[in-house]
Amino acid sequence: MSAVEGDAPIRFCVIDDHDIVLLGLEAMAEREPDLVFAGGAATVEEGRRLVARERPDVLLLDLRLDGRNSFDLCREVRADYPEIAIVMFTAFGNEELLATAIKAGATGYALKDASTAGLPEILRAVRRDGAYFDPRIANAALMAGMGSSGPTVLSERELTIVKLVAEGADNHEIAEQVHVSTHMVKFHVGTLLRRYGARTRTELVRVLMERHLI
Repeated sequence: MSAVEGDAPIRFCVIDDHDIVLLGLEAMAEREPDLVFAGGAATVEEGRRLVARERPDVLLLDLRLDGRNSFDLCREVRADYPEIAIVMFTAFGNEELLATAIKAGATGYALKDASTAGLPEILRAVRRDGAYFDPRIANAALMAGMGSSGPTVLSERELTIVKLVAEGADNHEIAEQVHVSTHMVKFHVGTLLRRYGARTRTELVRVLMERHLI
C-alpha cells in the first residue's frame, strides 16, 4: 500500500533492546513507500536522545527496557512531545499492562507476535484513527468485566461517552467532561466500534439507537 497522494510519509522511531527487532523494522520500512524509519535505540537514555532529535510521528516503545517497565519513559515522552503517538510494542498480552499503558499516555498497544507484514497497517491506523489497540488484548480487557455472555447494556462511562459523541463532541471535549485522558476516550470509542461492528462514530450512534441502548 502506498501513501495517499499529498500525505506526508509516516516517520517512526523504535526503542527496543533487541537488535533483530530494530533491523527487522528498518527493513520493513524500506519496502513501504509511506513509511520512514527515523532511527532506533536500545536503552532509555538513547531513546530520549533519539526522540528529541527526530521528533517522529509515531514511537514504537518496547514495554521492557533496561530490565524494567518503560512506562516512565512513556509518560516523559507524552509530557515533552504530546504530538508523538506512542505505541507500546510488547510480547505481554496483559489487560492490566494495557490499562497502565493507556494511563501512561500510550495511544496504542501492539503485540510482538504480529508479523512485520502487519505493522505497516498498525502505523497507518495510528495515523488514520489516532490510536491502535490490538483487538485480542482490547477485547479481553472488555470481556474480563462483562462475563462470557458479552455486553447487554453500556456501562455508565460508555453511555456518557456515546451521548457526547452523538452531540458532536470531539475526544478532547469528551475527556474534559468525563474526567479521563483523551487516550482513554480513544480506547473506549475504538472498542465500542469493534464491539458493535461500526466503521464510524456516526454509524456507532445509529446502531446503538436502533438497539435502544441509548
